[in-house]
Order: sequence, then C-alpha cells, then structure tokens
Amino acid sequence: MSSQQVAELICDESQDEINHQIEQIESPLNVIMPETIEECMDRVAYLANRQFKDSAESGAILLNVKAQTGHGRFRQLLIDKRIHYRTANRAMAIAKMLQALPKSKSDKLSLLNMSTHQVSELTKVPIETLKQLDDEDYEVLAETSGSAIKQQVADLMKERDGFQEAAAKAINELEHEKLRKVPSVRFDMPVFISEMRKDAICNTELLDEALVNTITQVGQLCDNRQLDFDTRVSAAQVLHHTWAAIYSQVGNILERLSGEFSGHIEGIEHLPKFTKAEWQYVDTERSRLLEQFLLEKQSKEIR
Repeated sequence: MSSQQVAELICDESQDEINHQIEQIESPLNVIMPETIEECMDRVAYLANRQFKDSAESGAILLNVKAQTGHGRFRQLLIDKRIHYRTANRAMAIAKMLQALPKSKSDKLSLLNMSTHQVSELTKVPIETLKQLDDEDYEVLAETSGSAIKQQVADLMKERDGFQEAAAKAINELEHEKLRKVPSVRFDMPVFISEMRKDAICNTELLDEALVNTITQVGQLCDNRQLDFDTRVSAAQVLHHTWAAIYSQVGNILERLSGEFSGHIEGIEHLPKFTKAEWQYVDTERSRLLEQFLLEKQSKEIR
C-alpha cells in the first residue's frame, strides 16, 4: 500500500504516528500464522486484549512521570525514548478514563478486546455518560467501529432515555390504576375499620414499650436520692407534663367512645377476635412500626 493510499484511510496526525512507529522497528516482523480460523481469531483476541492492557498500564505510568516533571521535560523524555507524543497522549487518556470509571466497568472494558482506536474514541465521551452504560451497551460498543463510537453512545443514551420514559409512564399508569381500584373491603370488613383495628394494636404496642421504659426511669429517679434535688425535679417535671398530656388525650378518646357506644363496649377481656390473616397483617405492620420507632430513637440518641 502506498503512502497516498494510507493517507486516504487515516488523518495526517495518525499517519505521522504510524510512520514514527515503523521507524522504530529494528528487526523484521515475524508472524507465526495459526493453522485454523478459530486459532487465528483467538490469537487476535489475545493480542487486542494485551494491547488494551498495555496501553492502560503505560498511560498510568506516563501520568505518574508527567506529574513529577515539567511540561518541556516530559516532552523531551518522550523524544529521548522515541515515543510519539500522540501515542503517549492516547495511552494517558485511556488510563484516565479507566481510573475514573467504577472497577466493574473498567474490568468489563478490559475483557471486550476493543482496539486502541475504539478505546481512544471512548475517552472522548464524558465519564458520567460512560458510567450510565451497562454491560450490554459496552458489548455493542465493542462491535462498533472507532469512528462511530461517539454516535453509538449517543444512540444508546437516547434509547435508554426512551426506556426510562416508557417505564415511568407505565409506573404512573399502574399507580393511577391502583387509585381507581382502591379496595373498599379487607378481611370482610370496610378498609377503614380494618385499618383502625390494626392501628389500635400496633400503636398501643409502641406505647406499651414506651411506658415500660418510662416506669423503669421513674423508679430510678425516685429511688436515687443521691442526685441533685433540683436536677431530679426538672426531670420529674418533664416526665409529668409529657405523660399528663398523653393521659389527657387518652381520656378524650375514651370519653368520646364511651359517649357514642355507651352500653355496647365490653371489658378488655372481651376484645373482638382477629382472624388469622388479620393477625398476620397486624404483626407485619407492627414489626415495621417498631423498627421505624427504634431507628428514630437511635438517630435522636446520636444527635
């Protein structure tokens, strides 16, 4: 192939780089041709993968050298070692890209046997965009020519946006469908009544735990008279007013219920029976509420 034919395939800068590399070859290029097509492709895949890793490694090393030397000094070192600046720049770009990507994605890239040209074009794509691509997207890019990499990334992101919009629309439609079909009956009773029965058990469970803790604290406060009296009084006042307020609200609840259902509400030993399914529902909600209560309590203690 003539130099003119090469120039038609690549840009002037790339041609200069290739000519520079050719000049560095000091011995004939010996190619041992594998016997079968499968062996040929295995060898090419191995070389492509090694080329990628070698570029990344040399780029990382060059970045380290560049950070320790001045601009002119770094250029001179490349010249002394007969390394073309474009080759070094591409290797450093690949290293920078891999360092910025999550390890899972950089590992994926190293397995795809992408050419140096493909990876070089990939370095021109914003890192935040590359982070959004998944394994299937990278496999598509591995089959894309270097010159079409940026356009392929744009197409993949556009397709991804379309999927996300479609998913969001589907979720919205499902939510609207749920609102249109809100159940009015649960456990053979109105949902309102079912929720009230469940809340009564779950909320009193939380209140019982708070009462047990407070009773213990009150006992310690009253018995430990070695503490400063004024400090004990301030604690007693907080506890008294807090629980007095709750007592007042409980009194209002009981008074309203007694006034409306006088003569129909039986003693505590005659609570309405919960079905097995309803108890399971209550226990699930109670566990969730207790967990939420403990998390909030811990967060307050940390503050």
